[in-house]
Amino acid sequence: MVSQMLRRACRVLLLSDYDGTLTPIVDRPDLAVLASETRDLLADLSRDERFILGIISGRSMDDVRGRVGVNGLVYAGNYGLEIQGPGLDYTHPAAEELRETQGRIYSRLRDALVDEPGVILEDKGLTLSVHYRLTPQENVPRVEEIFGATIAPFLAEGQVKVTRGKMVLELMPRVLWNKGTAITKIAETHGRSALMIFFGDDVSDEDGFAVVQEVEGIAVKVGPAWEPTKALYRVDSPLEVVDTLKLLAHL
Repeated sequence: MVSQMLRRACRVLLLSDYDGTLTPIVDRPDLAVLASETRDLLADLSRDERFILGIISGRSMDDVRGRVGVNGLVYAGNYGLEIQGPGLDYTHPAAEELRETQGRIYSRLRDALVDEPGVILEDKGLTLSVHYRLTPQENVPRVEEIFGATIAPFLAEGQVKVTRGKMVLELMPRVLWNKGTAITKIAETHGRSALMIFFGDDVSDEDGFAVVQEVEGIAVKVGPAWEPTKALYRVDSPLEVVDTLKLLAHL
């Protein structure tokens, strides 16, 4: 069925998350390095006129673009709050207005969490992340308590919201925007008639899966079978994502 859909498609909008999808989950965000084989494969696909490639990440746009390092792709950072690529140069206006507020919250969290072991605080401009994968398990409740107390005034004002990922707390502008709406915006630029494919591994990717499947595209969850998902298709690991991309390149 999937092979038939691909063979019938004149254009394919091929989208992917980065961490946990193109690269394995690692202990520190800076250790998520894209394999040269995967980079070469993305570059080859981007030169095929049938494919429009995009990366949609929770990382900042500049960060993920620097890590992938392939020209001509659509790069969407901060869960799609900022998007650049062929025909696109977009930053969500409400998120841009909150950039200074996010900076103040980051400073307060940095001071509050400075003595907590294993915590990595990441300032991504439009959003921020608190990673605690390296934090001893017995310390995690305290980290969450400090995080909650620090951001409480801003939550009360309705400016920001909290989402959770794999061992990470994300603080984002309280706007109606997610990876699904970002995919819709990319599709508006690059043609809704294109067959959409989206690979993702985390909770934040579920909005993207829903949007892709609404237009009869192919949503692929990366992870073990016991993880719940809206996606109708699944692969076990980033290695299998690469194998799938190889198949697409040779269709």
